[in-house]
Amino acid sequence: MTIAAALLAILGVTAAALYIYNQPRTLRLAVGPLGSEDARMAAAFVQGLNRDKADVRIRLLLTEGAEDSAKRIDAGEADLALLRADIAMPSTADTVLITRRTFPFIITTKETAIGRIADLRGRRIGVGRNPAGNIVLLKRVLGQYEVRPEEVEIVGLTQDEIVTAAKDRRIDAFFSINAVGSHTNNDGLRRLREAWGEDPVLIPIREADALAAHYRAIETGEIVRGALGGDPPRPAESLQTIAITSRLVAAQSLDDTLVGNLTKDILALRLTLASELPAIQALETPSTDKDAPLPVHTGAAAYIDGEQESFFDRYGDWFYIGAMALSALGTGAATILGREGATRRRRAMAGLDTLLELLGTIRSCEDEAELARLGREADMVLTRVLADYAKGDLDAAALAAYRLAIDQVGRAVAERQRALAEG
Repeated sequence: MTIAAALLAILGVTAAALYIYNQPRTLRLAVGPLGSEDARMAAAFVQGLNRDKADVRIRLLLTEGAEDSAKRIDAGEADLALLRADIAMPSTADTVLITRRTFPFIITTKETAIGRIADLRGRRIGVGRNPAGNIVLLKRVLGQYEVRPEEVEIVGLTQDEIVTAAKDRRIDAFFSINAVGSHTNNDGLRRLREAWGEDPVLIPIREADALAAHYRAIETGEIVRGALGGDPPRPAESLQTIAITSRLVAAQSLDDTLVGNLTKDILALRLTLASELPAIQALETPSTDKDAPLPVHTGAAAYIDGEQESFFDRYGDWFYIGAMALSALGTGAATILGREGATRRRRAMAGLDTLLELLGTIRSCEDEAELARLGREADMVLTRVLADYAKGDLDAAALAAYRLAIDQVGRAVAERQRALAEG
C-alpha cells in the first residue's frame, strides 16, 4: 500500500508540473515614453498576444524612454524592453526581434547649396528634440566628417515646430530619423516640401561602414530608389546611409524555450495585426551570426535557426530516467512484497511445528490437568491458523496440513485421557 501511494504521489506531482508548465507566462515589458512609436508597438503586442491566447503574455511597464527602460531591465524590474539600440542597450539583455529600422539622412533645399555633410559648417540644422538620442546621433554623424558641434547650430524641434522653422528659414537643413515608407516620414517630407516650396534635397550618409565600425548600434543601410514616393521617384537613385534599429530585448536569465515561444508568437502577429497597425509588418529577425555587433538571445536564436527544443527534447532524458526508476522501483517493490509474503507464510507455518511438539508431549503426559492445558494450547494454535488463513497468509495446501496435525493432536489427547483413566 505504501509503494502504491508513492507511485500515485509521483504521478500527481508530474501531472501538476505539466499543468503549471502549460499555463501562460506573463512577462514585464519596459517601454516609453507614452505615445511613442515603441509604446504603440508594445500595446499592439499586448493586445495581439491576449487575443490569440498565446503561451506568453505581456504586461507593460511605462518608462521615460530607452535609457530608463534599459535601467529597469538591468535592475531586474522588467523581463523585456523595447528601445532604440543607439540610445541605450541593457548589459543583461539580448535582442529578440528588430521592431523598426530607421534610416537617418539630411533634408535641405536647393537654394542652400548644401551638397554634402561637410557643407553644413556654419549652418543651422534642425533635429527632433525627443528623444534626446537624436542630437547625440547627429553629432556622431557630423564627427565622422570632422564637422565639430561648435561649427554648426543644432536646433532642437518638436514635430509641430519643424514646418514652422522651415518656413521661417530658422533652419537650413533637417536631420530626419524615420522609417522609410512610414506614414510619419512621408508626412514629414510632404510638409517640408510645402514649407520650402520644392522637393527637398536628400543628403545621404555615405560613410556608413565607417560609422558602423565605430558604434556597434549603428548599421549600414540603403534608401532604395523611389522609397520616399513621388513622381519622379524620390530619391532618384538608391542612397547609401546608416540604419538605426529599435529592438525588443529579453533578459539573459529568461528561459530559452520561453523566449523562443515569445519570438514565435510575436512574429505571428505580423499577419493578425497588419490591418490595425501596418508598422508591425516591419518586424524582422536579427542576424544570429556569432560576430553580430549586438548579440541575440539564445532562445530567440534557437527559434530563428530552427533549433528550438520541444518539451520532450528538453525533458525526454528525464522521462527515460523516470521510467527506468519506476521500473526499478516496481521490481524492488515486487521483490519486497515477495519476501514479505514469504516471511508471513513462514511465520504462519510456525504453528505446525508447535503442534508436532505438542503431539510428542501429549503422548508422554502423566497428568490430566497438564493434558487439558496442552489441549487448550492446541486450540489457540488453531485460532491463529484460521486468522492467518483469513488474511491470506496461508493457502489451501497449508490449511490441509494444519487440519491433519490438529486431528492427530485431538486423537492423541483422547487416547491419552483413556489411558490415564484405565491406569
